Amino acid sequence: MIRLAHVINNLQTGGAETTLLRLLERIDRDRFEPSVIAMIGEGTIGPQLRALDIPVVALGAARRRVSIRTFLGVRKHLRDFRPDVIQSWMYHSNLAAFLARGAVPGRPAIAWNIRHSLHDLAHEPWLTRRVIRAGARRSSRVEAVVANAAVSMAQHEAIGYRSPRNEVIPNGVDLDEVRPVPEGRAQLRQELDVGEDTLLVGCAARFHPMKDQEMLAAAVMKTVGQGLDTHLVLIGRGCEPGGSAESLRSSLGDRLHLLGERRPLPPVVSGLDCLAVSSAWGEGFPNVLAEAMACEIPCVTTNVGDAAEILGEPDRVVPPGDSEAMAAAISSLLQQPREARQAIGAAHRKRIAERYPIDTIVGRYEALWSDLASGRGNAS
Repeated sequence: MIRLAHVINNLQTGGAETTLLRLLERIDRDRFEPSVIAMIGEGTIGPQLRALDIPVVALGAARRRVSIRTFLGVRKHLRDFRPDVIQSWMYHSNLAAFLARGAVPGRPAIAWNIRHSLHDLAHEPWLTRRVIRAGARRSSRVEAVVANAAVSMAQHEAIGYRSPRNEVIPNGVDLDEVRPVPEGRAQLRQELDVGEDTLLVGCAARFHPMKDQEMLAAAVMKTVGQGLDTHLVLIGRGCEPGGSAESLRSSLGDRLHLLGERRPLPPVVSGLDCLAVSSAWGEGFPNVLAEAMACEIPCVTTNVGDAAEILGEPDRVVPPGDSEAMAAAISSLLQQPREARQAIGAAHRKRIAERYPIDTIVGRYEALWSDLASGRGNAS
């Protein structure tokens, strides 16, 4: 039995946190004994992990702060659990796990997980920039560095991330769970009180400058100027009525619909005519893009992380921050007959099924952890 400790910043709903949950839902419990340490809180994912009979420790750290108390908490719980392998997630947890493992009996192997792309370090907060650079200096002393996107791995290697085993393992999609909801279109239009012919463009992401919903709002208004009855649907933290995304109301008026966080996503995403990833920077493997494709919804995206590779349609990949290009891509898509858009959606799902099935991704992680457990302690 391989004892496997996961160290992660937080367990609030997000791409890394959801990927961790999906992995631990499917991990071979006859081979692996997992536990999870969250440096901040257990959020929405922690209770779901506990329901799987997986121990979860939440240390209660403040966001965007590094404290000795948090580090000591990570070290204590790793020492108590005595893992064979530590899998850490994201920059701050990677560094904390690296510094803590020296106190763990047997000196477990460690794999870092990078979930972010580095189009420009200037976009990152001051402390995060320091942590990223500290990771680069120490990366040769960890057994593996995993990135969920090839673009992200190349960017990190360029600034010095060089472990004995640098490996790209993309996110996976459970195609039994993430699938089209036939009644989704009618239900979403009823909820929003819009007509059958209204064209709904959606974005599922927290409201944040990195996600650049402001650019997407400008693009949607350009399509309206072209004669399309387009509305924008925003899903995610900060996108609830009265939330931060209300700032877009001045330009969109009643064409803006704020739904807040929704789980599961397929019922609402299935009601869209187009899913747009509008991020300006930072994405590695955008889960929502793959999930919308699995729901057979035509997609457009900015060229961030591995989004272009996931989508596989160059005509619907646009430069970050370019509202004109985004509007042109959305307009070109929405002007096609519904039957043509349905065919695009079906091709999307087939692409996800061929490239990113969850069971394949789980198998790759299990192989990595098994390899590290059998040869742990070799990094100097």
